[in-house]
Amino acid sequence: MRHPPIVGKYFLLGFILICGIILADQYSKWLVIDTLRTSPSASTDFLHWFATRKKIEFFINEREIFKTMTLSPGLNLVMVWNQGISFGLFDTNSPNMSLLFIAISLLTSLLLLLWLALATKKVVAVPLILIIGGALANVIDRVRFGAVADFIDVHAGQYHWPAFNLADSCISVGAAVLVLGSFISDRGKHVKKAR
Repeated sequence: MRHPPIVGKYFLLGFILICGIILADQYSKWLVIDTLRTSPSASTDFLHWFATRKKIEFFINEREIFKTMTLSPGLNLVMVWNQGISFGLFDTNSPNMSLLFIAISLLTSLLLLLWLALATKKVVAVPLILIIGGALANVIDRVRFGAVADFIDVHAGQYHWPAFNLADSCISVGAAVLVLGSFISDRGKHVKKAR
């Protein structure tokens, strides 16, 4: 006798992994900010940095200058404060837009958490975990700084992809896997019906 799939079997593990993604993202941002600072006196440990809430104005008013670090011919570490959404889209100076992005991210994350709670397949749960973790990690930046810290600069010669971070990568990979998984699942159903 075949047992029905267990609803919510990925939720607890998913919640732990979401917390891990948030921690990894925040740690990577601290590490890059600390490494790229031109003023060594501003250096601080991760826990102190993570617990401190400073708006973007702090970084602008203090005229904090960050250097660029070349990792390979097509990859740099840079420091960009993005007040828009992923990859610098809709980057504005408006605090109202920041609040709107926070609200949209939180609402989307809540809906995806509900979907995760109902997920019965790993192919659905894993991308949801990546998207939720990435979205919430960027929300933390928006609340703390008023902007998201982006630092990965991929380029070919003079052509640069908009700077991004670990959270953006999780969101992009999660969304791609979710869409691809849905496409493959739908195609599999059509093949079975055709037989």
